[in-house]
Amino acid sequence: MKICLGILALGLISAVSAFGPIGTVSGSNSPRGPLARGSEPPTEDEPQEPAPPEPLFPTNMPMETLQGSKTVRTYKMPPGTLRAQYMFKTNGRPLKAKIEVLIGPIRTTHTCQIDSMNGAESPIRGTIQFKPNTDPMLRVTTLGNSEFPVQVGVSIPSPARSEEIAAITTKTFDEAPVKQLSQGGTAPNDNVGSVRVFEVPPDVDAVQLVTWSRDVGKKSLKGRIEVLMAPNNQRQTIYLQCGGSTQPWHGIIETPGDGWIIRYRNLKYIEDGHVEVAMAPYDLSQGASTPQLAPATQAW
Repeated sequence: MKICLGILALGLISAVSAFGPIGTVSGSNSPRGPLARGSEPPTEDEPQEPAPPEPLFPTNMPMETLQGSKTVRTYKMPPGTLRAQYMFKTNGRPLKAKIEVLIGPIRTTHTCQIDSMNGAESPIRGTIQFKPNTDPMLRVTTLGNSEFPVQVGVSIPSPARSEEIAAITTKTFDEAPVKQLSQGGTAPNDNVGSVRVFEVPPDVDAVQLVTWSRDVGKKSLKGRIEVLMAPNNQRQTIYLQCGGSTQPWHGIIETPGDGWIIRYRNLKYIEDGHVEVAMAPYDLSQGASTPQLAPATQAW
């Protein structure tokens, strides 16, 4: 009988304690304060780190190897595509390739021809915009010898991402620390128009370049971008020809180390050769999708 009474007393004590305070959550000494009756326990408001910006170019762009000696690879764009991004690199050998945008079998609306001494040290990334209501196709052609293969990657952003890239290009062009006007000339040779020179600060490992004639005539552009180490040592040459007002070119050029100079040479005539060239630093470590104005940029 005593044993039964003891068990019954323990059960009553447990039932009463179930409605009493548990730990320090409901006490006034709790760091969170007293808990109101009928409310849920508060959640911890820990500061959240801001999400890093999405890279302008995909960090894991799938690449495929094309052999040299004029190997051709075509990429059909899905209906409604407004932009495409591409990347060229090698395993350390010279990079010689060309990418074109075709509308129909023979009409070319964009040409980017690359000649680089070292495709591993200085890969080329580019973004091209298509005209709406067209059926574009990308054609990549290798121009080097058969011993010089090229790694090519093409990415087609979604419609939402395409609008984000358009905003990035516009912001880079409008807020770039350096922007120069280039006009055509009258010389009857390959060096037709004006020459614009940009010195890259020593702590800027990559620059983003936008060529656009949106504000200066809305004509097509044709020019040559020369990337030099010291005054006359050409390390890269990029030939561009595209619709400058509706198809701005937004590219990334890597410039590791000191002593880099970027020179833009206009190849059009004075009547319709106006184009603006804007440059801003690009953060390769974070894949910054907006102009990261480093302190050294103030010298531009």
